[in-house]
Amino acid sequence: MKFVKENLVLVVGLTVPVLLMAGFLAVSALPDGLSDPPQYDLVFTTNDYPSTPVPSTVRLIVKNGALVAQYSRPPGQQGSYGAWKKLYVYEASPRRVRQLTLGFPTDMATLEGTREEAVASAAQFKLDTTLQSPDGYELSYGDRRGGGLLLEIFGGSRGYEPRLRKGTRSVPLTGGTGQPSFDYGGVEFVGWVTARNTARLRLAKTAFDCLPSGQALP
Repeated sequence: MKFVKENLVLVVGLTVPVLLMAGFLAVSALPDGLSDPPQYDLVFTTNDYPSTPVPSTVRLIVKNGALVAQYSRPPGQQGSYGAWKKLYVYEASPRRVRQLTLGFPTDMATLEGTREEAVASAAQFKLDTTLQSPDGYELSYGDRRGGGLLLEIFGGSRGYEPRLRKGTRSVPLTGGTGQPSFDYGGVEFVGWVTARNTARLRLAKTAFDCLPSGQALP
C-alpha cells in the first residue's frame, strides 16, 4: 500500500490502459445476437461480369412489392455490355447470405427496347423499398471511426464491409466460412422482405419444374 500511495500517478497510468484493453476485448468477444438482432431479410444485388459479354442490360425494380427485372437494349444496338447482376438475399434468422437465380432473358439476342419480367426466384417475397427496415436497420458500410488503434488491435469492424446498422449496433452482411464476400460500394439495396407469399412460391416452383433440364429461370 505504501508503494501505491507513493506512486499513485504511476499506478493509475499503468492500470487505466490495461482496463481499457480488457474492456475492448470483452466487447469484441460478445456475440452479435445478444440483443435486438435484425428481424427482416434483405434482398440486394452486386455487379456481375460474365466471361461472354451480353447484348442487353438489366435493372431490378420493385413494383407493388414484387421484384421485376427490366431488360433494355437500345434499338439498333450492335455492341455488347460487360456487366450483369447477381441477386442475393440476406436471411436474418440463420444470418446467412443466399444467392438467388437471375438468368438471362430467353430473347436476349433479339431484344430491342425495354421489357419487364417478374423475377421467379424472388416471387415469394413481398418487398419494401424503404431504406430503413421496420425494425430500424439500414444497409451501410463498416468504418474505422470511433475506435482508433485500439479498435484495430482488439476487434470490431476492421474494414469497409457491408453491414446492417441500427444506431451503434451493426451486423456484418456476411456471416462466416463459405459465405460470399463483397467489395466496398459493391452492394446495391433492393428491398426488405416484409412478407412471404406461398402462392407465388408454388407458381415459381411449378414454372421451374416445367423447364428443360439444365435451363435456369430468368
